Amino acid sequence: MRLDLRVDLKTVDLVRETAWTALTERLGWGGVLTGLERSVLWRFEGNAGLAGALERELERTSSYYNPNKERRAFLETGLLGDGEPLGSGDTLPAGTAKPGSPWRALLWVTDEGGERPDLVRSSGARLARDGARLDSLHSGTLWEIELRAGSRNEARGLVAGLAIARSRREGLLLNPHYQEGHLLAMNPVEESQAR
Repeated sequence: MRLDLRVDLKTVDLVRETAWTALTERLGWGGVLTGLERSVLWRFEGNAGLAGALERELERTSSYYNPNKERRAFLETGLLGDGEPLGSGDTLPAGTAKPGSPWRALLWVTDEGGERPDLVRSSGARLARDGARLDSLHSGTLWEIELRAGSRNEARGLVAGLAIARSRREGLLLNPHYQEGHLLAMNPVEESQAR
């Protein structure tokens, strides 16, 4: 069983604000990028008893979120798959974008795979007392990116272009020297739902 937990700040996210400003004002994505949100995605895998026990674990530890400044929500089971790896070869620069329709992408950026063996040991021991088994745990930054593109392939290339840092003037959200990016979703958005 896989459980995806999304954690968002209740207050203004200064990291998101800084990324938005850098991308739109400094790196030339102002005409393409229409929305940007940041959260943390925790991915738990274990046995069928994990869901109930994990609720109790989240109430007794602050390892996953701080209820004073963050809110959490489990995503619908199976909503996010493993995703497609995003690589430097996928990139399109901002200047290549043509006017198009709105697209929404979910990009999960993990540091060296995002494995959290320390938490598997500590939380796993407590979860086992509740009859649950925690097999693996990964975490990373989930970027929700809205942009305008002519097609799915173009949207994917533009996401890679704005995300993967290749120099001080190219990309911002993912350092390919120690991070991995997985495109968990890439969907067209109806004009009425676009930001």
